[in-house]
Amino acid sequence: MGAEFQESNPKTGCRLPAIIGITLVLMFVTITVLLVMLVRNPELTQLIRDIMIIALAIEGLFIGIAIILAIFQITKFIRLLQDEIKPILEQANETLSTVRSTAGMVNENLTGPIMKIAGTLSGTMRFLKMIWPNRS
Repeated sequence: MGAEFQESNPKTGCRLPAIIGITLVLMFVTITVLLVMLVRNPELTQLIRDIMIIALAIEGLFIGIAIILAIFQITKFIRLLQDEIKPILEQANETLSTVRSTAGMVNENLTGPIMKIAGTLSGTMRFLKMIWPNRS
């Protein structure tokens, strides 16, 4: 009721399903032709099988090499974390605790007494204004 019907653009609306349909038909035809050729020529089938076995073996070799390289990189990264970053974090934690203790000492020995003095002076000034209201 509240929704309006919008017509799709004929140029772009049917393009994607048509491309998908054509691609699927071409794939089906290609697979069918290859299967017919392979059934009629057993020597070709054996040759393609042997080539595919060799290609898969080479691919497995490359994947194995990639996994070994990844393991070496992960090992180097773990060593980096343990040997370089961990001491830096420990030193930063030590520095932070030093800063905290220094801030506590400054608060206890400097800021606290100054605040007490300022409070006492403020109270004294307020008291004097109550006693002598006309004097500033």
